[in-house]
Amino acid sequence: MFRLIAFDLDGTLVEFNIPFEEIRAVLGIGDRFVLESILSEKDESRKREMLRVLEKYELESAKNARLAFYAKELLQFLREKRIPHGIITRNSKKSVEMISKKFGLEFDFVVTREDANPKPSPEPINLVLRRFAVQPSYALFVGDFLFDLLSGKNAGVKTALIVHERNKNMVESFKIYADYIFSSLKELADFLRREYDSERSSEI
Repeated sequence: MFRLIAFDLDGTLVEFNIPFEEIRAVLGIGDRFVLESILSEKDESRKREMLRVLEKYELESAKNARLAFYAKELLQFLREKRIPHGIITRNSKKSVEMISKKFGLEFDFVVTREDANPKPSPEPINLVLRRFAVQPSYALFVGDFLFDLLSGKNAGVKTALIVHERNKNMVESFKIYADYIFSSLKELADFLRREYDSERSSEI
């Protein structure tokens, strides 16, 4: 059984629908990844302004965000089993706080872009593993995008891909980095319940 589970936020536990194409147009960065473009900006005042613009869009999207199907039930299960769990996101801390308050979510840890180099870097998950003294082989990183899977793989943890309408066309290119593939959080929860029951049975 896993001793720690980390989740991506947007697209995994919550549907943000951040308008990245609009953000790219406002920032004038073409088709590049938004956060990477901002962090590579050498003009510090422009970088701060770009981050301000990005966070404004994140907070606006958070107001209209929807909780993913079975997210609360899955988190409640982990809480009952006392399995440390939390968020690793490329979003801002303010947006995570807004989402947590909006849906009444509690996490054992939250790592945002203000805390560590963002995914696909292994730094965020390594930070959490050290904090909870958990070996990589006993941790699971759950996400819906390539950066989530690469971050987990780079840290040596198991990875789970959640497939939904917005990423289903990319599954073929993602799945080589996923140890598990689930069509919903309920499917993941059912898997974890079976794993937990199996472990408990072997201890009896």
